[in-house]
Amino acid sequence: MKALISGLSLFVLLGGCAEAPDLRTAPVLGHLVLKETLVIPPEAASVRLQYGRTVPFNGVQHHDPFCVFEIDTVSPDPQTVHAGSFAIIRISHSVDPFAAASTPRIVRVSKNDGGGPAHLYFKTHFRLRHDTQAVRALTCMSDQLAPGVFPFMRHLTPAEIRQALGNLFTVEYPT
Repeated sequence: MKALISGLSLFVLLGGCAEAPDLRTAPVLGHLVLKETLVIPPEAASVRLQYGRTVPFNGVQHHDPFCVFEIDTVSPDPQTVHAGSFAIIRISHSVDPFAAASTPRIVRVSKNDGGGPAHLYFKTHFRLRHDTQAVRALTCMSDQLAPGVFPFMRHLTPAEIRQALGNLFTVEYPT
């Protein structure tokens, strides 16, 4: 058993040595087009988009489609992302269970808690590249643990992503 654990540890450590793809030369899969200047708030590196507009971090309606636009840096001052076209160099999907943090002062009032996650996000990730702006990614998602959704859990459709982005961004794929 000890040898198995040591072997697995070595495998995990060596996996970290694998060469990461060079994002500067990755092929372009499409473009994310920002149509107007976007301001990232102070002390943040992202902004949330829902219903076609930016929304505060704590203002997102998690069961409805929303997106998170990220840049590379956090600053004490607001940061400006200028209108332009950002290359999409990777598209991926993930499922992210998120358990709400509990504190000793919270008292359980229901015995129906199965111990599962409080949220289950089906995410679509767009990794971005731009020559002069430090953009990182756009991630679009919704919480799929709404009542009645269980048999239909899925990633957002292109139409739902467009709904979240509104007229601020468009996603263009090569034809």
